[in-house]
Amino acid sequence: MPFTIAALTDEISEDFQEAVDIALEWGIQHIELHNVWGKNICDASDAEISRVLRIVRENGLAVVAIDSLTLRADLDDDDEYARHMEHLKRSIELTRLFDARMARLFSFWKRGDLDNEATWERIFEKMELPIRIAEAEGATLGFENVSSGNIGASGDIERLLERFPSPALQLIWDPGNAYAAGDARSALEGYEAVRERVVNVHIKDAAFVKGKRVWLPVGEGEVEYPPFLAALARDGYEGVLSLETHFRPPSGNRAEGSKAALDGLLAAIAEASTLMKAK
Repeated sequence: MPFTIAALTDEISEDFQEAVDIALEWGIQHIELHNVWGKNICDASDAEISRVLRIVRENGLAVVAIDSLTLRADLDDDDEYARHMEHLKRSIELTRLFDARMARLFSFWKRGDLDNEATWERIFEKMELPIRIAEAEGATLGFENVSSGNIGASGDIERLLERFPSPALQLIWDPGNAYAAGDARSALEGYEAVRERVVNVHIKDAAFVKGKRVWLPVGEGEVEYPPFLAALARDGYEGVLSLETHFRPPSGNRAEGSKAALDGLLAAIAEASTLMKAK
């Protein structure tokens, strides 16, 4: 199936060079920049950014996204919000330096259920500015749904995208995060609700064990990937499948965890291909 697999490098190793070396051994040449040498890419020094640029160029890598942390913040802290707007501007600058397609956006830390309109309006009010900045800069923000943020399940993503139809706001769809957020829809059903804005897919699997969320290799959790991947293929999806496994084996080795997730993803892709042929 015609999927391009990418990796968030720090899921393999916090040492960027080591992560790149391992990714290339696995045949992965598309990457997302999240943490390098223990800090978010937007907080890296100029010297560190220069080093990352050299490593990317020398290895012929394609940078898919700048995985910034914009609005991974307290909704009610205006000083922190101001700092995040500077973080946003740096992330947009980095998308240009690395020829990346998008910078990432979140929806503030979750502090209870979204049970009233006032909370929704505060979230949307403070999401307005980064989206307008992106529009003015000709940049694209990839919103990622996460269980630790206010907007994690597909129904809430629908509401966000309806509120902001701007082409500057697209979606990094993470079905594992949606599951962890308690989404009643399957990966396929959630995707079908938001498919028009999906430009990137993050891959992870999870299950709840005695009420606690546990990250697992793809295929060992509760996220049903094959039907979803088959739908992606039928839709002619041109983005990447990015490994953001979060799974850590007993050894704690990130590369081992990512390799287990990669093997599971390849098996899920093969199963999706079989599903397509059966129809």
